[in-house]
Amino acid sequence: MKTSWNNKVITDSYLNGECSGEEKVLFEARLLLEPDLKENLHWQKTTRAIVQQYGRQQLKAEVEQVAHHVFTAPKYVSFREKVFSFFK
Repeated sequence: MKTSWNNKVITDSYLNGECSGEEKVLFEARLLLEPDLKENLHWQKTTRAIVQQYGRQQLKAEVEQVAHHVFTAPKYVSFREKVFSFFK
């Protein structure tokens, strides 16, 4: 299953919502007629979802690390007290 560069570009445009109405209809018609294109779309969606989830996990880990540092380091005591005062 080899995917052409043009198919990747139009698939990206379709997934990003960047296609005009005509391009969208044409692409969806091609999906009905070309099983390989439909499969490529499926895998591109799946890959995007995995990458997005990984990015979220990485961001969450970074935020937790910063929060741990800020709320435990002695030099941030005054900042920590200000934050806690919001929740009193």
